[in-house]
Parts: sequence; C-alpha cells; structure tokens
Amino acid sequence: MKNKFFYYLLLIILFLVGCNSQQDTQTPSSEPVFTETLVPTATQSDTPTPLSPVGVFLTPPESDPNLVEELNPLVGEFIRAEGLRFQVLETMAPGDFLVDDFRFVVVLPPYPNLKALAQGAPDTKFLAVGFNDLDPLDNLSVLRFGGEDYGVQGFIAGYIAAMITTDWRVAVLSVQESDDALAAREGFRVGVKYFCGLCNPKYAPTGIHYLYPKYIDLPVDASDPEIEANVNLLIDRAVNTFYIVPGAGDPKIYQMLTNNNKLIIGPGSDFREEYRDNWVASLEYDLVAAFEVIWTAFLSAETGIEQTPPLLITDINSELLSPGKLKLAEGILEEVSD
Repeated sequence: MKNKFFYYLLLIILFLVGCNSQQDTQTPSSEPVFTETLVPTATQSDTPTPLSPVGVFLTPPESDPNLVEELNPLVGEFIRAEGLRFQVLETMAPGDFLVDDFRFVVVLPPYPNLKALAQGAPDTKFLAVGFNDLDPLDNLSVLRFGGEDYGVQGFIAGYIAAMITTDWRVAVLSVQESDDALAAREGFRVGVKYFCGLCNPKYAPTGIHYLYPKYIDLPVDASDPEIEANVNLLIDRAVNTFYIVPGAGDPKIYQMLTNNNKLIIGPGSDFREEYRDNWVASLEYDLVAAFEVIWTAFLSAETGIEQTPPLLITDINSELLSPGKLKLAEGILEEVSD
C-alpha cells in the first residue's frame, strides 16, 4: 500500500515538473524586439549650380607692368560688379570660347592677333586698352593710348615754358626721323610764340645767337657724346627751360639738365623724384581715368566705340608753375583740345 502511495506521488511530481517546463518554453524570457524596415522614398537628385559667365583681363607677357598693376584692381572691380567671374590671362585661343561663356575681355597691348580673336568670338565684347593702330569692330571697342596729336602736347609745353621763363629763353629737344616728335617740336614753337610774340630778350646776353625758341633734333640712335654736345650747345645759348618730347628723353639728358639747374617739361613716363626740384610739369594721357569713363559706354554700346584719353598736366611743381599760371595753361589746353 505504501509503495502505491509513493508511486502515485512520483507521477504527480513528474506531471507538475512537465507542466512548468512547457510553460517556460512558451513564455518569452524578455520583451519582444521589433525591427523597422525602412522603405526607400524618392528624393530630389543633387543638381550642380551652373557657373556664372566670365570677364577676362588679358595681359600678354610683354604688357607694361605698371599699366597692368594700375588697371588690374579696377578691371576686376568692374567685372565682378556685373556678376561675372574674373580671370587674368596672358593669352586666349578661339577654342577657349567653346569651353566657357566669356562675356567681356579687356586686352592690353601688344596683342597682334586681337582682331582675329574678336572676329572669331562675336558673342563676346572686347575692349582694347592702349591700342593706337586698331580700328573698332562690331564687338571690339578701342581706348587709344593717346599722343596722336603731338602738336597739341608741344603747344601746351611751349606756352608753359614761355610763361615761366625770364626772357623766354626756352628750347625743345626732339628726335630726327619721327613725325610725332617733329610735330611736338613745331607745336612747341607755336605755343611759345602764342604767349610772347617776337620773344626778343631784354637782358644780356642778346644777339642773333640768343633768339628763342630754340630746338635741336637728336639722331634716333644718338650716342652719349652726341647727346652731351647738343645739350651743352643749348646750355651755352643761355636756355633755361627745356621741353623734352616723348621719345627723346634719356637719363643722361635729365642728369645734365638738373646738374646745370635747368627747368624741365617732359612726358610723365620720364619723371623721377630725383628730378623733382627742376621738373616743372609732365604732359601725359591718363589712360586709367579714361578707362573708368569709357567702361559704362562700353557696357551699353551695341557696336564698337573708340576714345582717346585727354591730355593732362601732372607732376606739377607749384614753386615753378604757380596755381594761377597752371589755371591759365589748363584753360588754353581746354580750348585747343575742343
């Protein structure tokens, strides 16, 4: 009887253990983990922002470095103001215009194939700065360097020289075989006579060798001894004020004149601070100022335009050319330039 009791008790225990085991397998030991499957959604593809058109400052290696330095920031400012990218290049080829959208090209000399380059890119506007031997095209504008009318430049130099010099003892140094230089020399003589008439000296020395204005045309390839002999000849003739036409200037000439305390009127390109005490004024064409003026007209022009910079009196020594006399000279310059 006792054996049966233990037998049934064992069955009950086994049954209970089996139930607990089944319950453990059916009940998770932790919270269920849910995973989210991401469904791809349509997104807008990245579109590259198109580059803006280009404006170019074309500066060949042989360009005047001073002009490049002066114009570079100005050209860059004007081109960026039009919403364009700005590039400085030394050369361009027709194929470049197929690669990028070049709206404006500002070019400095020398650039011998500029006309052909402009003709090959009719949708680009070109502005040639400092070209005197180039005619405008439909898409090519020209800002000339100036100096085409050397007669006017010489005339103003003669007027100033006579105005500031006692007894009108003035002279001009020119260059042989140069039409421009000879035109400046003749303009100088007319300008002197315009101011003083007969220009006869009142004080000694006087005589046939001391009639003014005087001039000497130096050989194009004058040697130092030739330069020295000609300058000394004018100094011996009591000349006090010298006009040096563009192209005739030479460091030896300026050194001789300053050493002898002579007054000088010359081109701005020849001026040096070491001549300051003897330098009356420079006569030059302000290409940078003219560029600022022509730019607006260039932007709006439907065809090529051309312009020549005005002649200016610069590098003024007010102790030699007073404000009152300067005003007179500027008034005459305005009259003869109209």
